[in-house]
Amino acid sequence: MVIHSLFPDLATAGLAIGWAPLEDLQGTLDPDEWDDIVSAAPSRQREFIAGRRLVKVLADTLELSGQPLRRASDRSPLWPADRRGSLSHCTALCAAAVGRHDAVQSIGIDIEKIGRIEPKLWPTLFSKNERAYFDSLNPERLAAETTVFFSAKEAFYKCQYPLTQSWVGFQDVEVTRIDDCRLGIAPPNLPPQPCHGPSIHTTRLDDTHVATIMLMPI
Repeated sequence: MVIHSLFPDLATAGLAIGWAPLEDLQGTLDPDEWDDIVSAAPSRQREFIAGRRLVKVLADTLELSGQPLRRASDRSPLWPADRRGSLSHCTALCAAAVGRHDAVQSIGIDIEKIGRIEPKLWPTLFSKNERAYFDSLNPERLAAETTVFFSAKEAFYKCQYPLTQSWVGFQDVEVTRIDDCRLGIAPPNLPPQPCHGPSIHTTRLDDTHVATIMLMPI
């Protein structure tokens, strides 16, 4: 099993981030993990297996014990107390980040296939300012940038939820481009909160997929 490094500049002795094709991550699960997914559709089982096996590899690199990653009633991962983490998958790929509990407070990671955000979805997903920014882009960059902005909101939601237990809609936050590798995020009409402070990092996995990650420091 080959795990590809992801956001290597962010990785530390207490944080591991990686990705791999779903097919490469198939195999057996801890019996307790399998109990959480045994009645699911085969496609969902495939995603679940990939995520748990990737998390195990990353946790092993941090010398964290091999505890099962169970599923909560809302289907979110129940991370053991000694670690923080986040998972994402699309049709063909899976990504994950795992950190020691004393290295990072919360993590949100997301991967997306470029071009999946159709213009008809923009009014639901993006603010007026975000849509105005998209209008300034050339067609070659537009598909990638709308995907990155959507992915950034997904990563933000995953990062903030364990800390706030609050649902955040797509229109509740606004993404701005800082530079080629970083994005900012904040509520458009309210003062920023601590969960809006860290930058969201973005990168290309390959020619057709992007990834974003948000890390809440201790």
